[in-house]
Amino acid sequence: MATTGNDVDALLRTGPFHEALRAAIDRSGLTLDRLRERLARRGIHVSLASLSYWRLGRSRPERPDSLRAVVAIEAILGLPRHSLEALLGPPRPRGRWVGRESQGRRYGSLLEPAQSLAETVEALAGPSDGKLRPWWLDEAVVVGRGGALRRVRARQVARAVADGPDRHLAVYCGEPGEDPAGIAFTAVENCRLGRVRRHRSAPVVAAELLFDRTLRSGQTHLFEYDVAITGGRPATDYRRAFRYPADSYVLSVRFHAGRLPVRCSGFVQHGEDTAQVSDEELGMTAGRMVHVAEREVRPGVVGIAWEWA
Repeated sequence: MATTGNDVDALLRTGPFHEALRAAIDRSGLTLDRLRERLARRGIHVSLASLSYWRLGRSRPERPDSLRAVVAIEAILGLPRHSLEALLGPPRPRGRWVGRESQGRRYGSLLEPAQSLAETVEALAGPSDGKLRPWWLDEAVVVGRGGALRRVRARQVARAVADGPDRHLAVYCGEPGEDPAGIAFTAVENCRLGRVRRHRSAPVVAAELLFDRTLRSGQTHLFEYDVAITGGRPATDYRRAFRYPADSYVLSVRFHAGRLPVRCSGFVQHGEDTAQVSDEELGMTAGRMVHVAEREVRPGVVGIAWEWA
């Protein structure tokens, strides 16, 4: 059956990204190779494999060059600006957190609504890669009776790779359709909450976590914070993106006694052009908890997925 304009418009409102992209490409009549050529004319080079993976849902654009490609694809296919980009969430595959290290510099107002998902993060993080690196991270996730995420507590050790950092930038991304106003950060230990910025249409919230000292190169800082989530839709995974390597990562998910999944598994994904690799099924404890523990974490994504009955 041919894809109609109404089909594309509906998918641009509801997602998911890969289905909206596939429908828009089908409607345009362009092959993936022709689309790649059109992008190349604009100075944007994307492999045919990447385009295929995006269309099939095997990976999602997240690097700056890939996000530029998405904006160009919107123009090439005649779509409204930011319509595909808004289906992506922040720069990582569909998940909850993006850890970004700040440079200890002043940022612009965090109260102004962001124009795009990329700007939500980039307006805070600035152009450099930052002066902090994750070293050790423990995240504890709580899933409520209805299946939605209710709380995430993170305890982290960060290491300075240059003089000057005095804060950490954390970004939380909720499920599509969640109200950003229902996402609230709290500083728990060895940090205080700075400025908070919410995306005006997507469930993306960025928060500064301010330290009580300025770190010198080689120093570490232990801090803890959490996020409370109200409302929201049932989730089927929690995933953490690592922009930089980390020594170790522990992720636990605790489920409500009133709704338990039928299966849980851990997974990793290294780079947007690689397939997601699932581990063996995770055993649940008597406390209704599953966990994964990773050493020598590479840039990419680590998470836990589950299936509801």
